[in-house]
Formats: sequence, C-alpha cells, structure tokens
Amino acid sequence: MAATKDSAPARRGNSRGAAFGYPVAPGEKIFKGTVMCVNAAGQSVRPQTAGALAFIGISESGYDNTGSSAPGPKITGQFDDFKFPVPGASYTNIGAPVYATDDNTLTLAAPGSGFEKSVGHIAGIEGGATFVEFSAH
Repeated sequence: MAATKDSAPARRGNSRGAAFGYPVAPGEKIFKGTVMCVNAAGQSVRPQTAGALAFIGISESGYDNTGSSAPGPKITGQFDDFKFPVPGASYTNIGAPVYATDDNTLTLAAPGSGFEKSVGHIAGIEGGATFVEFSAH
C-alpha cells in the first residue's frame, strides 16, 4: 500500500556511501522514510510514478510538491539496512532481491510493469522483522 504519511523505519548498520539529493518533481509528494526514484529530468519521484528510472534511496525528509508546476527542494536518499515489511519473506529469502511496487510496498517478485528494478535484497530477519539492504545498482 502506498505511503500516506511520513515514517521512520528502524535502521541497522552504518550509512553506505554518499547520499545524493534531487529536487522533488512537480506534482509529486515524497514522504519521509519511503522509497524514492529519479526521473529523466533528475527529479525525485515515487517508484509508482511513470518515468521512474533509478532507485535513489530511502528519503531522509518529505515534501509535498503536488500543487506546483516547478521542482521543489532537494531530498536526499539514504542507503542502509532498514526494517521494511516484505510479505512472504522467510529465512530462505535472505539475500533475495526485493522490488518496490510503490513508495511503501516491497515484494519478492519483480512487478510486471512500472518500476521493475530491484531496490536491494533481504539482509536478515530478526524477531519477526525483515531488514532490507537498500542499494543502488
């Protein structure tokens, strides 16, 4: 289910690599703590938005740019291990690729349309919680 508010997923480990920031695309609303991508114009969009090209991390902040025709402020993406639900994930899926069907929904299977690239893999499962190592490819 797509995000409807900011979140702060639990984090494990240290940040991986440099974070990059991209302005929020006109008409987009990015929530803090959600999956975000970049489009061909170099703007932050949600993975469910047409034109999402590459995964750029978990958003460090949020911004509502839905009422604007101009790009909004830059939002930086984070790469790390974050606690995110992955329905159906079990210990046998550790190391398996993970895909985003929207800014807050992860799956073990690549979607048949939209943003079809992996956003990371299952790093581990602890106490019933799934941790995903988000990484750029």
